[in-house]
Amino acid sequence: MRCLPLFCLLLAMPGANALVLLTEDYPPFNMLEDGRVSGISTQILREAVNRAGLSAQFDLLPWARSLALAASRSDTCVYSAVRSAKRESQFKWIGPLVDDKIALFALTGSAIRLDSVADAKQYKVGGYLADAYGDYVERQGVTLDRAPADRHNLPKLMSGRIDLWVAGVISGAYKANREGYQGEVRVVITMGNPGDTQMWLACNPGMSDALFQKLDNAVQSVLQDGTAAGFAARYR
Repeated sequence: MRCLPLFCLLLAMPGANALVLLTEDYPPFNMLEDGRVSGISTQILREAVNRAGLSAQFDLLPWARSLALAASRSDTCVYSAVRSAKRESQFKWIGPLVDDKIALFALTGSAIRLDSVADAKQYKVGGYLADAYGDYVERQGVTLDRAPADRHNLPKLMSGRIDLWVAGVISGAYKANREGYQGEVRVVITMGNPGDTQMWLACNPGMSDALFQKLDNAVQSVLQDGTAAGFAARYR
């Protein structure tokens, strides 16, 4: 049965007081498993939402769109987001949920060796739009070839269209294994301090203080009582 546009929109909207939690494909922290948004960060947040007695809609979108929607819509959050200086005032922050060291990956058979990130300037380095890890590498003076989404970078690395790929140490290796490239990529160099590599839940600044505090308290309880560590252990 067809419905009028406004009615369809109302049906698609979450219920009153429901949160919208947006993310990207960034395994093992956030990803689709059996058609459902899952991963370490997602499991932490699902548990926190339950403990807080809230309801939430989880959606996986391109990263730049997730960030933009969370910055513009109340009761909407985005994860797993690096808490960078550029983003600090755009959101209310909960976490950190997880940590993933920044790395440059090359093909296992590549002869590339780097003593510093700056040495990567001579190579073609792949990243993706709105990614804070890519922003960090660019601040070191390295020009990036930015793809619309990170899923494009592994095929580009395999085909030689890029020489190096910016990714998290954990996430990069997980993605390579998932996409059938187990043993075909290696970490050339790692970088970044905790503030550059920790990932958070970033909520719209218009979220009410009461709702934010309830969610924050629940997330902290999941992080502190060992539950989050148990989620992480499932993906090792």
